[in-house]
Amino acid sequence: NTNDRVVKFDKTGKQILTFGKHGKGPGEFDALHGIAMDSQGRIFVADRANSRIQVFDSNGKFVAEWKQFGRPSDVAIDKNDVIYVTDDQSNQTNNPGFRTGIRIGSAKDGRVTAFIPTPSAEIATPEGVGFDDAGNVYGSWTGKMAVRRWTKG
Repeated sequence: NTNDRVVKFDKTGKQILTFGKHGKGPGEFDALHGIAMDSQGRIFVADRANSRIQVFDSNGKFVAEWKQFGRPSDVAIDKNDVIYVTDDQSNQTNNPGFRTGIRIGSAKDGRVTAFIPTPSAEIATPEGVGFDDAGNVYGSWTGKMAVRRWTKG
């Protein structure tokens, strides 16, 4: 009863590929929650309930599993292959050893290079993440219907 899959369309809107199913193995998803592409056309999937980012080539072939970005709710990748991942669910029960926040790193090698921690319990951690060309990072909250911007300091 889930829709844990990725569907690829051509530029005319014709469906050309479907991959993935519910589960915990490579190419399987549990609460697929965000998706992005890098400069090589690789597909990065925020597989939230499995606490990982899964990486696929443009034809849906499994490439890698990255757990270093926490329990991802969203993923975004800029033109320089900088990856932004928001984690609003990690705790000692469902992803021990990780704190909530936004992790920033390299989509080329998966290295985490920066971390924006949850500002406060009142503000909480955003569920969505984005960026702009000036280097600002944006977080969005579904329940609060709000957006916040972090700037380089």
